Amino acid sequence: MPSVAFYTLGCKVNFYDTEAIWQLFKNEGYEQVDFETTTADVYLINTCTVTNTGDKKSRQIIRRAIRRNPDAVIAVTGCYAQTSPAEILAIEGVDLVIGTQGRDKLLDHVREIQADRRPVNAVRNIMKTREFEELDVPDFADRTRAFLKIQEGCNNFCTFCIIPWSRGLSRSRDPE
Repeated sequence: MPSVAFYTLGCKVNFYDTEAIWQLFKNEGYEQVDFETTTADVYLINTCTVTNTGDKKSRQIIRRAIRRNPDAVIAVTGCYAQTSPAEILAIEGVDLVIGTQGRDKLLDHVREIQADRRPVNAVRNIMKTREFEELDVPDFADRTRAFLKIQEGCNNFCTFCIIPWSRGLSRSRDPE
């Protein structure tokens, strides 16, 4: 059985997204294993870029995953991936950078990488994204509270804030 290990940095939105990405892997027959104690076939790091510390910590965790299993597929998503894909791909051993959208295609990219081991930059221009990314989270196994993401992005472009650049313009889940 193929295995996947996750490491999530940053906010509750990232934790929700990781949970949603886990469902994609689970549906493909993957087993989730502990990032720190078990060797995985795929490592997915969900990054943060709200501060320089977020970027730095994200890079440290990416390198840790590469050291844990250099043969694994190393996939990087999240806000730091969205805003600095070239910086992440410059880290020797990173296979996939996917940003904060298009993650429904994640497993297609993983299969492609497992077949030919060529790094993939799947980050698209977030400013062109108008659709809310519907990733389903049917259950939260190890939490007492469930999150439901209903809105993403921001239209305010405050001088100090990177959110519009990392998450795009505001868009909402369909009320249905």
